[in-house]
Amino acid sequence: MTVLDARALNRATLARQHLLKRSDRSVSEAVAHLCGLQAQDPQEPFTGLWSRLSDFKPKQLDDALTGRAVVRTHLMRRTVHLVTADDALAWRARHDTMLRQRVLGTYRRELTGIDVDEVAAAGRAVMADQRPRTMTELVQALEDRWPGPPRRVLGELLIAALIPMAQLPPRGLWHQTAGVRNLPLSTWLERDIAPVPADGSDPVGQQLLHRYLAAYGPAASADVRAWCGLAGLPAAIKAAREELVVFRDERGRELLDLPDAPRPTPTPRPPSGSFRPSTTPSSATTTVAASSTPPTSVCP
Repeated sequence: MTVLDARALNRATLARQHLLKRSDRSVSEAVAHLCGLQAQDPQEPFTGLWSRLSDFKPKQLDDALTGRAVVRTHLMRRTVHLVTADDALAWRARHDTMLRQRVLGTYRRELTGIDVDEVAAAGRAVMADQRPRTMTELVQALEDRWPGPPRRVLGELLIAALIPMAQLPPRGLWHQTAGVRNLPLSTWLERDIAPVPADGSDPVGQQLLHRYLAAYGPAASADVRAWCGLAGLPAAIKAAREELVVFRDERGRELLDLPDAPRPTPTPRPPSGSFRPSTTPSSATTTVAASSTPPTSVCP
């Protein structure tokens, strides 16, 4: 089995993330290719796109946000990501269980005895008037019914887990400071969220795997789980395995990849100024600019 060293893996990751050579893709195309951009810091996606796209102008992302082609929402790992509208609607239901588990695990004591389905129904009823609300405003509408949990805890449960929400502009626009105003995703995008198939199939999980490898591979199955925070991916990996090629890294880990994905020689040096520290969970110490996933540590 072919062994890929750190430099080879690094160059493959950089090439797929358009960090060896800038791309002519549109903002929406780039966000889709990258499976979203980390957006906890509202300005990070601008750095990430500038690093990757030829002639990128901040107004292009502003227009995509206000035009609802891309959206800010809680998704991978319960963090705020900038994703395309299509991906937000396709992926959200697949993330529901993880989002609930992470909030309930973080605030287990504060939420003891709470019927989360009842809280979710009440929150949706408040938001049914299609009026954007801050977390505080939503909690104030419900705290008489659930006075026990701290406001922040009840707010995170509602907005980061129970109700798929979009963070509306001007939040996330270039050089604008704005608080978070929330509206249900389906209301903001005027389309319904795709449900999880009732037959137990997992086409979304398989699509996530292929999309992740196209942007960040070759990668171990643990890398995919660390990126999205989802359990249950082994079934998707098993179903897709015959379509994939397999390598090993220098630690002996099995790496999966798409057969025709680019794996350039380790020779090209990355352009200067394309890298910055990242706080995304990773065993690597350096990641590419404003990426939503950790690639192999950068090698010169």
